[in-house]
Order: sequence, then C-alpha cells, then structure tokens
Amino acid sequence: MARPNLDDYAEPRRSEADWAARRGALTDQLGWLVDEAEALGPLLAPLPEEVLVGAPLPGEKSVVATLALLAALDRGVRTPRIAAFADEASDLAFEAPDETALLPPDADSRPLDEVLQRVKTNRRTLLDALARVPGAAWHREATLEGETLTLFDLALQIARRDADELRTLAYRLHEARLSDRLPPSQKPA
Repeated sequence: MARPNLDDYAEPRRSEADWAARRGALTDQLGWLVDEAEALGPLLAPLPEEVLVGAPLPGEKSVVATLALLAALDRGVRTPRIAAFADEASDLAFEAPDETALLPPDADSRPLDEVLQRVKTNRRTLLDALARVPGAAWHREATLEGETLTLFDLALQIARRDADELRTLAYRLHEARLSDRLPPSQKPA
C-alpha cells in the first residue's frame, strides 16, 4: 500500500465537494441527539424520580433540566441563529443566551417522556432549518460575544455542547450506582 503524501494535508481542502462533505458530517453529528433521546427513554424511565429531578450539587442541573435546556436552546436560540445564516439581510451579531431564562421554571416537574419528545422535536426542527441554508451561506461570518464564526463553527459548537452535556449526565448516572437502585428484574446481568 502506498504511503499517503502528508503534504496533501498541509492546507485544508476547499473544494465544493469537501465543503458539502463537511456540512453533511456536521448535520449527521447534530442528528445524533435525536438518536440519543430515543435511547435514553428506556434507560432512564425505570430510575427513581430523585435521580432524574435531583441536582447533584447546588447550581447544577438535574437530568431532566439538562435535557429540557438542550431542547430550549434548540428552539429559542440555535434554530433562529441557523435561519439567520440563510437570510442574507439578517444581522449575524449574536449574544450569549441567558440559559436560566430559557429553562422553563417547571423543568424538573415535567414528565421525562415529554422532555425527551421536546428534545427530538426541537432538534428535528433545527436540522430542517440547517437543511434550508444554502451551501454558500455556511461561510457567512457572524459574531458571537465578539468572536467571529461561520455556520460550520456554530454547528460544531452545538455538537460539542451536546456531547459535553450528555457525557456529564453519563458520568453522573454512572457514579450514582444506579444498578443498585433498580428492581432485580431490571438489573444488568
């Protein structure tokens, strides 16, 4: 097998096919949250309520509130920002959202199924908005808190935030030794 010429990778590829592949990869990555929400339902449903709605430490969000925030960010912040990239007349100067204001005050009292459904619905809406953005508009520059970014950058930020939030939940649930709390019929073998 011939060795790759590393000089071929010295500069990022900038052909339209490469940009299209990047858009597709980012869109696929963002769609992953829908799959995660589908998988989380049966895993979280048998857990005690205090595990789902209790915050591990003051100032931290519960499992349900974390998922509700992801849904609220998609609906109230991310999807409108994505739509702005498609609108050539729109102002692309964004401020950091007030996440406390986005989170519904009753987030922890909402049923898990409802919250997971909102995550899926709002992410699908975001993906639809992303699909409507022309390829050239992905390169438009915006500012977020004074930093310049493109839609590629914004999509990557969203994917990273999703991964960070889900990783935090996974660690928290693992540390809670949840298998000790499950009824014998639901404990892993």
